Amino acid sequence: MLRLPHALPLALSCFLLGFGLSLAIPFTALYAVKKAGLSPLQLGIFLTVNAISAVAVATLLARWSDRLPNRKPIVLATMAAGTAAYALIGVTPHFAGLLVIGAGLLSLGAAAFPQVFSFARASLQDVPADLADRAMTLLRAVFSLSWVVGPGLGAVILGAGNYTAVFLSAGACFALAALPLLRVPGRRPQPTPGITPDLPDTPRPAARRAIALGALAFVLYGMSMQMGMAMFPLFVTETLRGTSGEVGFLVGLCALLEIPVMIALVTWRRLPGVPTLVAAGMALFVAHFALVYVADSLPLLIAAQVIRAVVLAILAGLGMTYFQTLMPGRFSAATTLFANTGSIGGMLSGITSGAVAQTLGYRSVFLVCAALTLLGFLVMIWTHRRRPE
Repeated sequence: MLRLPHALPLALSCFLLGFGLSLAIPFTALYAVKKAGLSPLQLGIFLTVNAISAVAVATLLARWSDRLPNRKPIVLATMAAGTAAYALIGVTPHFAGLLVIGAGLLSLGAAAFPQVFSFARASLQDVPADLADRAMTLLRAVFSLSWVVGPGLGAVILGAGNYTAVFLSAGACFALAALPLLRVPGRRPQPTPGITPDLPDTPRPAARRAIALGALAFVLYGMSMQMGMAMFPLFVTETLRGTSGEVGFLVGLCALLEIPVMIALVTWRRLPGVPTLVAAGMALFVAHFALVYVADSLPLLIAAQVIRAVVLAILAGLGMTYFQTLMPGRFSAATTLFANTGSIGGMLSGITSGAVAQTLGYRSVFLVCAALTLLGFLVMIWTHRRRPE
């Protein structure tokens, strides 16, 4: 795979992008509550506004980038926006300012993830499809590798209460992630014969239904994932009286364990179909949230993170492949649809998690997450009983 076109600069860019996000995301909720003074409900509103803006911006950019002969300027613009957003967040400790930054720069920076991966997929369109799919899973593993170190480093920086340094470091990573892409030529994806290139899906009703139901399942998964990710640091520090160092350790442990699972998905020859693996991942996520809900000590949280690592390795690694298979020839649209399901899930999760946490406590959020993921699992099962793999 290292001999594939531009593999090393693409991998380096994915790593740096993930490193920047891993520095900032685990501590954004802590910063908003402890430094900016947001209530749980205000935190939910902030997360919801971010998600709404991210969906709108990412969808618009996806429509443009699939039609442009060179999508690189859009990719670089998202990196620049992420750099500015995190640099400003660290010096803006008030609700109104965070809302403005989130709705503007941060939403544009959030589009860097689907844009980088669709840019990478377009650069691999001349290699066999199976090898390209495995290469994308490996790039996703490189992205996850950055989460092994990032949260722990963020916790170390945060040890002195220096939130500004955490977010400035995240912004610097976005800037550095743009540099390797300067040497990768931009390419317009070649549409698959028989697919209308201006449409985000095929004209067949069965395909449209599969895309819609698959998106619904991933929205439910994304909603539970975002709720859990936002409230987990607060659950550990406020409910269980843990430390920010323990938060960094648990998040980094999950990312570390994702790597061997993703490598296994790349190397194993005889695997179940992608829909089957996706459904299995959602079933395991129900178990993860149930375990967090009953957890009262670090060992139980570690066990929950082991399950979460397997889930994220499956769903994050194969989620893009799932939608790219349903939408051939539309790399940016398919990757953005996958990313948007997470953003829409975040949009729905923000106020929901804030209201549940404020009314019933942080622990109850994970019971709601388990119920949402169970519903997503049932949707996937129902969808692919109607549509053979």
